[in-house]
Amino acid sequence: MMRRLLLIAAAAVLAGTACLPQASASAMADPRFSPCGYQVTADGVRLRTGPATGTVLGLLIRGDTVYADKARGSWWRVRLAYDSGSDSGTRKTTGLRANTTGWMAKRYARAHTCIQID
Repeated sequence: MMRRLLLIAAAAVLAGTACLPQASASAMADPRFSPCGYQVTADGVRLRTGPATGTVLGLLIRGDTVYADKARGSWWRVRLAYDSGSDSGTRKTTGLRANTTGWMAKRYARAHTCIQID
């Protein structure tokens, strides 16, 4: 009787874990990119509509924060972070708006260090 109860309990546990929703590939973070973003390491880095030869959207400046989500060769597709020094979220120097997405050469990016504060 005890063995039968254990088998039923084990089957219930296994059935429950098999029914849990699986995370989709699109919802999972790409392990190649830092979740804390990247700092632009030079002034005048071109943000383009496509890798290498895309139209220039504007210029990134040293210290801008970007978040990468896709790579193609030596280029990253990045999203420009919000500029906390501007009420409108517009870059003071270059005029690019926060959340502008484009491509930049990855050699001009350095990963931010993630810090967890409990």
